[in-house]
Amino acid sequence: MQDDALFALESVTLRPARLRDVSLVIPRGITAVLGASGAGKTSLLNLLAGFEKPGSGKVLGDLRTAWVPQGDGLWPDCTAHRHLTECGASSGEADRLLAAFDIAHCAKSRPVKLSHGERNRLAVARALAMGTRTLVMDEPLAHVDSARVGKYWRAIREHIEGTGASFVFATHAPEIALAEAGYAVCLREGAVLFSGKIETLYDQPASEEIADFLGPANWLTPDDARQWLRETWREARCLRPERLLVETAEDGAHVVTGSRFLGSHAETEVRAENGVARTFIHRPGGPPAAGTRVRLRALLHAILCFAAMAFFSAGCKRDDGAPVLPVKSWRTWMLPPEGATQPTARSMAAGPRDELAVLDTAGRVLIYSAEGALLRQWKMLDVQFGKPEGIVWLKDDRIVVCDTHYHRVVWFDQAGKVLHTVGSVKGTEPGQFIFPVGITKDAAENLYVCEYGGHDRIQVFTRDGELLREFGSAGTGPGQFQRPSGMAWRDGKLFVADAANNRVHLFKDSGEFIGILGEGADGKSALALNLPYDLTFAPDGTLYIIEYGAGRLTRVSTDGRLLGRYGSTGTGEGQFATPWGLCVDSKSRIFVADTKNRRIVALQLQP
Repeated sequence: MQDDALFALESVTLRPARLRDVSLVIPRGITAVLGASGAGKTSLLNLLAGFEKPGSGKVLGDLRTAWVPQGDGLWPDCTAHRHLTECGASSGEADRLLAAFDIAHCAKSRPVKLSHGERNRLAVARALAMGTRTLVMDEPLAHVDSARVGKYWRAIREHIEGTGASFVFATHAPEIALAEAGYAVCLREGAVLFSGKIETLYDQPASEEIADFLGPANWLTPDDARQWLRETWREARCLRPERLLVETAEDGAHVVTGSRFLGSHAETEVRAENGVARTFIHRPGGPPAAGTRVRLRALLHAILCFAAMAFFSAGCKRDDGAPVLPVKSWRTWMLPPEGATQPTARSMAAGPRDELAVLDTAGRVLIYSAEGALLRQWKMLDVQFGKPEGIVWLKDDRIVVCDTHYHRVVWFDQAGKVLHTVGSVKGTEPGQFIFPVGITKDAAENLYVCEYGGHDRIQVFTRDGELLREFGSAGTGPGQFQRPSGMAWRDGKLFVADAANNRVHLFKDSGEFIGILGEGADGKSALALNLPYDLTFAPDGTLYIIEYGAGRLTRVSTDGRLLGRYGSTGTGEGQFATPWGLCVDSKSRIFVADTKNRRIVALQLQP
């Protein structure tokens, strides 16, 4: 068996027809086993745990394995606490594990008294208590409510990071596999269709069938690319939702026949000029109305970077020689649940007393202390058609929010009472919006609002909502945008994150275009940004940019010099997954909306 192998299967068959001539090496580390019901996941894990023996062939590997079977396998006569001490945990360690999985109140209870979710959590806690170097779990935490399951996966992750254990688990959930695993095994009808790195499965699957193991995907042949994207491809490719843009365009070649917003992505059916219709899943935005002309655009510049749908476990870093920003402290917290769901942050703004205002995917405004204590919250006026992005806090304590999918900007007081609105009718006239998505203020607290949706521009208002001017347009040329998102003002200049064009524009606050940040005489930018979604200034005058596509924080001088970077795509400390929002308070504490990891990250750099 190879030195880096955890398990090796040699021509294994498990009858009746559950596994068919499987030869497979599972490496040390974390592996997700994927497949539909009946694909053979449980059969494979039973073999790895030694619960079953193959009908033919060999299974080689670690014989001391902590196992969580599909039915939990609890001992009916043992209390929850004794389940852990019987496996070698001290009484104190047992108490700690029960608390970590929120079942301390069940310490003296036997399994028959526990709910299904509590039994799930106890089975996982028992496996961790064994202290083995190998963990095998069959759909762990499958019956735990979605609002809390992330907390318990974090407990598993921290155990693995602390012990160096390897972990093999079966799951039906692509987001869990993406979050936790570095390697994947895909099964269908007892046969292995794929085994390899999970980023390869996500970004470069060999077929449409294999792509489906990790959730929504567009599979396009060269003919499809020619018809729908107006591009020439040599081979078929998988385009995950975040790699496909559906943009409103008067000269677009396709017409929308229907569209739905689905949270992490959108689904739109379009009809080509020849009458052929197809449904695409793509990056979320306001669902275009039927009859709208659109163009489809693939974001292939970073296709080899592992950009995740919901969560990530590994990422890519650009070897650009940039110094790593030295971090003094790092901490995280999750937002309060909303019913059975666990919302995540999108946009943030620092208050005049260093409070933190957060917009989340439940359509809430949440106010935190800088230490992460929730002070108060309220709901947006309506969230049926989508959630807001873009928030700013005025000195008089009014909070202004871009209510993106309702085509308006809303002023709130600190109790959440609506004081004023601008917009509401979807339109392109002055004072109207398509999808307002970013907002910032200048020294006089004039408000700069950027929008996307085919009429990309910036409109400027007084702090009370009186329109002053507008500038910019949709496109790829100088001073034009493809989904402008974050903005920051300093010393009479406005910096705009032009996300889909992977650049930052620099304007005078009068609207006069100055240039592209970091662009040299050759017309190329030295910053090499990957979907910059938000930016903000620190008290020392340096600019911070959060990159959605690269999962990193970039620090830049106002003249475009790259000063350092921090982070990569992933789920651990020092990593981000599709970070969406960013702000810095007066004490130079940096807050990141680590959106797909469903957490807020607070970090501070070394002086």
